[in-house]
Amino acid sequence: MCEQTKRYFSPRLLDYVIIVGCRHPNKYNHITQTPELLRRYPLEDHKDFSLPPDVIFFCQPEGCINAGHQRTAFGQLTSFVFTLTEKDSNRQRFGICVNFYRHFSRRACSIHNPNQEKFDRINSSDDLTSTNEQTEETDNNNKHKSKRRLRNNTLTSICIISHHPFFTRFRECLVTLKTIIDACNERSCAKCTGALKGSRLE
Repeated sequence: MCEQTKRYFSPRLLDYVIIVGCRHPNKYNHITQTPELLRRYPLEDHKDFSLPPDVIFFCQPEGCINAGHQRTAFGQLTSFVFTLTEKDSNRQRFGICVNFYRHFSRRACSIHNPNQEKFDRINSSDDLTSTNEQTEETDNNNKHKSKRRLRNNTLTSICIISHHPFFTRFRECLVTLKTIIDACNERSCAKCTGALKGSRLE
């Protein structure tokens, strides 16, 4: 092993594992939002290498994209590799990133709609029955349009940062990690659905 390799050699296989996305996706029904660091492991920086704060923009250079089922290949993965280089020492770290679209539940009422508020006020008043029926019909149409405008998939990234260029193996690890996360989410959703059904029966 050469002197330079010994000097910069890291005994750690992985420096960091991070998850990048949006903490409140589609808050204002925007297509693109600023990505955020959702999770990081370990929680504290290494003494010889701190986690760069701008690494989130390497994972999602075009921003955190919110899209519907028709505009994105839901369930498909994309992977790529980027390099982090220190200016002083030219020491390199590698980022192996897997991007996918994560589904989230969102109600149509969370979208700000001025007409919706106006119709709600009309419904709460004591107007004639015909006026109420017309308002309810318009209200339902607006809800249907809002639901169609909802973007229920948000871009999420899982990234490994390491000194070692084991790109293929690291990608396989990330795909396996995503599979485990999906399985846990499905199990959690199934438990919540079962609890709701049980409470309704009672």
